[in-house]
Amino acid sequence: MYAKIFLVFISLFLVTCSNKNEPELQDCSMVACTLNFVTISVILKDASGAAVALDSYEIIDTETGENLATNFNGEEYQYSKEQGIYPILSDAHRVQYQNKSATLTFKGYIDNEEVINEVYEVGADCCHVSLITGNTEIVLE
Repeated sequence: MYAKIFLVFISLFLVTCSNKNEPELQDCSMVACTLNFVTISVILKDASGAAVALDSYEIIDTETGENLATNFNGEEYQYSKEQGIYPILSDAHRVQYQNKSATLTFKGYIDNEEVINEVYEVGADCCHVSLITGNTEIVLE
């Protein structure tokens, strides 16, 4: 019994003595995640509430300049586009954004004219991506 108390005490001592100057990274080896696949999306409508289909769009990571929208395509994307729903980040990017936040810019185009320019703050933990700030419902006037 004293050995267990001693181990708990030593564990607490080691945790409190860790280097506070280094960013604290979550150890994901002991985390149980849900099987849900999270996708952060933007809903785009016009003033009457009808879905807006963009000709094209970009999701730019402002730090790296990478366009994340290139990973969203195919039949699923076509259906989403018809519904005015545009994915901006999914769990496919979880590792890239794990334990940090990033600024993404959503740019939408109709007839080669930029009609949307919205900024989002996103992040991820061991399991899923998350939206920190940003408007997920946009109404085009």
